[in-house]
Amino acid sequence: LNKAYFDRVAAIEYTIAHDDGQKPENWRQAEVLLLGVSRSGKTPLCLYLSVLGWKAANLPLVPGLELPEELFQVDRRRVLGLLIEPGQLLAFRQQRQQRLGVSGPSSYTDPEKLYAEVEFARQVYRRGGFATLDVTDKPIESTADEIIRLISRLPSD
Repeated sequence: LNKAYFDRVAAIEYTIAHDDGQKPENWRQAEVLLLGVSRSGKTPLCLYLSVLGWKAANLPLVPGLELPEELFQVDRRRVLGLLIEPGQLLAFRQQRQQRLGVSGPSSYTDPEKLYAEVEFARQVYRRGGFATLDVTDKPIESTADEIIRLISRLPSD
C-alpha cells in the first residue's frame, strides 16, 4: 500500500515537472508523452493519468517553434498525438480568450491559423510515426482509458 502511494506521488511530481514541454531530457522516463495544439487537453489528461499513477509528460505543438530533438528519441509507441475537431478547438480558444478578458479577433482564434496549426500537428505525428487519439467530444476519463489500454499493451523494457 505504501509503495503504491509513493509511486503515485512520484508520478504526479514527474507530470507537473514535465508539463508544457519542460525537461525534454527526461522524457524517456515518461510512460506516455502527449502531443497536441493549444487547448487540446494535454495538461488535464496528463494530470488525470498521473493521479492514476502514470508518469505523463506533454509537449505543445506550435508552428514556427523548433521541436526538441528528444521528441524523436522517445519510444514512439509511448508518444500519442491528440486530434480535435477544429470547430470545437475554436470554441475552446474563444472561451479561453473571454476568460482572460481578451476581446476581438486574434491569431489564437483565427480559423485559418487554427487549421494551419492542426495540419502542422498532423505532420509532426506522421513524421514521428506517432499514434493519434481524437479527443473531440470525449471526457478526460474516456480518453485516459484509451491511452492506458494502448500503453498497457506495450512490452515492458
